[in-house]
Amino acid sequence: MYIEPHRSSPGPFQGVLFDVDGTLIDSADLIADSLERACRLHLGHSHPRETYYGLIGKPAIVQMEILGGQKASEMMDTAVAYYEEHSDREKTFAGALDTLARLSEVGVRLGLVTSKTRMELNPTLRRVPLQTYASVIVTADLTTRPKPFPDPVYLALQTLQIAAGDVLFVGDSPFDLQAGRAAGVKTGGATWGPHPRAILEAEHPDFLFRSFRDVLQACEL
Repeated sequence: MYIEPHRSSPGPFQGVLFDVDGTLIDSADLIADSLERACRLHLGHSHPRETYYGLIGKPAIVQMEILGGQKASEMMDTAVAYYEEHSDREKTFAGALDTLARLSEVGVRLGLVTSKTRMELNPTLRRVPLQTYASVIVTADLTTRPKPFPDPVYLALQTLQIAAGDVLFVGDSPFDLQAGRAAGVKTGGATWGPHPRAILEAEHPDFLFRSFRDVLQACEL
């Protein structure tokens, strides 16, 4: 289907998509602690910290299936409860909200593309006003196949009515970069997240960002 390019931004991108956890929200340690709590309670053991970090970016139920197999459902309940009990640790990265505001101000249309379901994301949205800036929010329950498949990015593009070549997808995980590349958008690796820079470099993103200032520079702002 042909999508007429959206032309209001003065820069090279008419739309920018962002992952949430590890990209806009500094939640990697809290997620890792939640996974560890679930493993200790239901499996009787924990894993190296790097194991938990490596799973960030996958849907929570997939994380639990990898860690606990048939105990995935009960482990997920434990992890979600732990996360919410310690939600005061959930913070935005420095510059995240200012960057969303600046991009929105100049006419760039914004979207959130996350591996959380809407039910999982809603508490975060009540704490952090990301939806104030987002024209579309694509959660894992809106597509049959989540990231790293391109389906969530395709849905965001369809909703925004912007051609893939006019869109940048910023994410901290290899799953974000794989999804973006498969969908035909430009990709930017957020190196401030939990995934090592080498993991992001291996996905050959169009950009490697050290800060949100780099994101704005890529958008010529």
